[in-house]
Amino acid sequence: MGTRTMRFRRKAILYGCLTYFGASVAAVIPFVLFAFVTSSDRNALQTTVDSAGYRLTGLILSLVATAAGGYVAARMAWRAELMNAFGVGVFVTLLLILSQASQALVGNWPDLLDIVSIVLTIPAALGGGFLRVSQLEQSTATD
Repeated sequence: MGTRTMRFRRKAILYGCLTYFGASVAAVIPFVLFAFVTSSDRNALQTTVDSAGYRLTGLILSLVATAAGGYVAARMAWRAELMNAFGVGVFVTLLLILSQASQALVGNWPDLLDIVSIVLTIPAALGGGFLRVSQLEQSTATD
């Protein structure tokens, strides 16, 4: 019998990242529409978007989308579920860092919520992976 290889599966990570993007878009559309509906003019819209509650909700939705991506990657991985969930977390973290770096080039430096988002992305993806692993453990325990 061969040894179990622990490796990244590109397809699992790709689908995990696509899940992240899809979940992000699905969560952001109603979120942005809410900001437009509740704001009477451009200044009110900017005030709403800059508010701590709006930004914190965006952070939470982003982390949930990342966890969903980690879950999908772990589900498709066969083996090394957490490794593949980690791969999604690394990819999304790199995208967030690039996004913040590009904004910093034009003078918009990241604030605390932006940094927290970057720091919590990998743990969120691993959280999705852990959810899948716990489901696998429960299903094998009941067999």
